[in-house]
Amino acid sequence: MPSDKKRINLTVPDEIYEQLQVYKTEFGISSDATACLQLVVQQLKAYRANQALLNLLQNSTVGQLKQMASEGVNELHGILNKDKT
Repeated sequence: MPSDKKRINLTVPDEIYEQLQVYKTEFGISSDATACLQLVVQQLKAYRANQALLNLLQNSTVGQLKQMASEGVNELHGILNKDKT
Protein backbone atom coordinates (compact mmCIF):
# COMPACT_ATOMS: atom_id res chain seq x y z
CA MET A 1 0.00 0.00 0.00
CA PRO A 2 1.44 3.42 -0.95
CA SER A 3 2.53 5.71 1.85
CA ASP A 4 2.33 9.48 1.99
CA LYS A 5 5.61 9.49 3.93
CA LYS A 6 8.99 9.88 2.27
CA ARG A 7 11.72 7.25 2.52
CA ILE A 8 15.39 7.95 3.06
CA ASN A 9 17.95 5.22 2.56
CA LEU A 10 21.20 5.91 4.41
CA THR A 11 24.62 4.37 4.07
CA VAL A 12 26.88 5.45 6.91
CA PRO A 13 30.50 4.80 7.86
CA ASP A 14 31.13 2.15 10.51
CA GLU A 15 32.12 4.79 13.08
CA ILE A 16 28.78 6.59 12.72
CA TYR A 17 26.89 3.30 12.89
CA GLU A 18 28.70 2.39 16.11
CA GLN A 19 27.79 5.77 17.60
CA LEU A 20 24.18 5.21 16.56
CA GLN A 21 24.18 1.85 18.36
CA VAL A 22 25.43 3.55 21.55
CA TYR A 23 22.67 6.18 21.20
CA LYS A 24 20.05 3.46 20.73
CA THR A 25 21.25 1.64 23.85
CA GLU A 26 21.32 4.81 25.95
CA PHE A 27 17.74 5.71 24.99
CA GLY A 28 16.27 2.21 24.78
CA ILE A 29 15.57 2.42 21.06
CA SER A 30 15.44 -0.83 19.11
CA SER A 31 15.23 0.46 15.54
CA ASP A 32 18.00 2.14 13.55
CA ALA A 33 15.37 4.10 11.62
CA THR A 34 13.69 5.38 14.78
CA ALA A 35 17.03 6.49 16.23
CA CYS A 36 17.98 8.25 12.99
CA LEU A 37 14.62 9.99 12.75
CA GLN A 38 14.84 11.11 16.38
CA LEU A 39 18.31 12.56 15.79
CA VAL A 40 17.22 14.31 12.59
CA VAL A 41 14.24 15.90 14.33
CA GLN A 42 16.44 17.05 17.24
CA GLN A 43 18.97 18.56 14.86
CA LEU A 44 16.31 20.36 12.82
CA LYS A 45 14.85 21.87 16.01
CA ALA A 46 18.32 23.00 17.09
CA TYR A 47 18.95 24.44 13.63
CA ARG A 48 15.73 26.47 13.74
CA ALA A 49 16.55 27.71 17.26
CA ASN A 50 20.05 28.72 16.15
CA GLN A 51 18.64 30.54 13.12
CA ALA A 52 16.18 32.42 15.34
CA LEU A 53 18.95 33.42 17.75
CA LEU A 54 21.23 34.51 14.91
CA ASN A 55 18.40 36.57 13.44
CA LEU A 56 17.79 38.21 16.84
CA LEU A 57 21.48 39.03 17.24
CA GLN A 58 21.80 40.43 13.72
CA ASN A 59 18.74 42.65 14.11
CA SER A 60 19.57 44.02 17.58
CA THR A 61 21.46 47.16 18.37
CA VAL A 62 24.53 47.10 20.59
CA GLY A 63 22.46 48.69 23.35
CA GLN A 64 19.79 46.01 23.07
CA LEU A 65 22.44 43.28 23.17
CA LYS A 66 24.01 44.82 26.29
CA GLN A 67 20.59 44.97 27.97
CA MET A 68 19.86 41.33 27.08
CA ALA A 69 23.26 40.28 28.41
CA SER A 70 22.74 42.20 31.65
CA GLU A 71 19.29 40.70 32.15
CA GLY A 72 20.70 37.23 31.48
CA VAL A 73 23.48 37.68 34.01
CA ASN A 74 20.99 38.94 36.61
CA GLU A 75 18.77 35.93 35.96
CA LEU A 76 21.73 33.57 36.30
CA HIS A 77 22.76 35.19 39.59
CA GLY A 78 19.21 34.75 40.85
CA ILE A 79 19.21 31.08 39.97
CA LEU A 80 22.63 30.49 41.55
CA ASN A 81 21.67 32.34 44.72
CA LYS A 82 18.40 30.39 44.94
CA ASP A 83 20.34 27.11 44.75
CA LYS A 84 22.60 28.20 47.63
CA THR A 85 19.68 28.75 50.01
